[in-house]
Amino acid sequence: MAYTSVTDALARLFQASSPINDVEICSLHHCAGRTLAETLTTSSPIPRFDRAAMDGYAVQSRDLPGQLTVMGTIGAGDIPSLACQSGQAYRIFTGAPLPPGADAVVEQEQAMADNGLVRIGSRVKPGRNISPSGSEFAADTVVLGRGQRLGPIHVGLVATLGLNSVRVLRKPRVLLVTTGTELVLPGSHLPAAHIYDANRFVLTTWLEAAGAQVTALPIVPDIPGLFISELHQALAMVPGFDMVITTGGVSVGDKDDVIQSLRENSHLLFWRADMHPGKSIAGSVVDNVPVLSLSGNPGAAMTSWVMLGVPWLAYMHHGRIRQEIVFGCLTDGFPKATRETRYLRSRIIADKSGNMFDLSLPQQSDLLSSYAVADAFAIIPQGSPPIAPGTVITGLRTPGLGSTALSWDPSEKEEN
Repeated sequence: MAYTSVTDALARLFQASSPINDVEICSLHHCAGRTLAETLTTSSPIPRFDRAAMDGYAVQSRDLPGQLTVMGTIGAGDIPSLACQSGQAYRIFTGAPLPPGADAVVEQEQAMADNGLVRIGSRVKPGRNISPSGSEFAADTVVLGRGQRLGPIHVGLVATLGLNSVRVLRKPRVLLVTTGTELVLPGSHLPAAHIYDANRFVLTTWLEAAGAQVTALPIVPDIPGLFISELHQALAMVPGFDMVITTGGVSVGDKDDVIQSLRENSHLLFWRADMHPGKSIAGSVVDNVPVLSLSGNPGAAMTSWVMLGVPWLAYMHHGRIRQEIVFGCLTDGFPKATRETRYLRSRIIADKSGNMFDLSLPQQSDLLSSYAVADAFAIIPQGSPPIAPGTVITGLRTPGLGSTALSWDPSEKEEN
């Protein structure tokens, strides 16, 4: 059968979804991880005044080299009361406003001060060691756009604008459903042939870190018809969910009740994607709510989540994920022919000859651990023969994979 491309699958999810438009006021102390609902611009230049970039002496550069009279001291937060005239200097500290007339700051290591005088033995250019007004942002500059997820630096920029609160998008309401008769909650007795439900906690943590409000149903066993019954009931009892994420039951086996139920009880957007691991995935709409159904295998589910779920979550926030294309060498090649496009968990090793993809991480669909240390996907295109050692291939760095921080920027629509 033909597989849906990742690009087409995302497009169908986006078309079936309504990005969040509800707005909340959030204090500066609590806005990290939230997404801006407004565009923030400067009302004045930043910094608002010319300031010293180093400790030293504020001078008129045309007076140097020479001996100058020290007229006073200016510290951060002081307001200069007098101008700096020819032949004069002011002792000045980092961040302090430049006195009128001064056009350079000579670092204190280059000056010899004694008895109210300072001797500077070399010429300096105008502007030396000065952070001019507007050097970071001119007035009326867009600093952060609607749809920007707020990380630590963004919160600092909000503070730089003098704001103690911002308008943010309401948290998306996400229903999470993990399925599988073999699943047991951590902390419970683990019977033979059962496993702990890791997907529930990986996805809940990821969603909450991204600013979502998560409701998780109890584990749904593989009983025909039970999944769709529980889903209908949950959506009816608590209206207002924006997204549903499910795991398990979307492959081709007789026990895969999720996909069988979705075929009969939903508007199916796609089933099976050109992605290995993670090809067992479905997009649908149930009771007017978009649903993304991932594999029950944690390794496969994570590839699907990173490539489809995270961009979808960003879209719901009027944002877009910035993925970085990287090129690297497969030192040992890859011995298998490739039917679906392979997304191989990889470390990137850089040396003077370029990047190399380290594929020594576990690649099995049921293993989660390699995602904690992978920093890229090494991609082998659909239909490729075995890859010879030394072949250069394309890789993908994407926010949220391994140690790369989860982030997104305003969508192109919001930027324009």
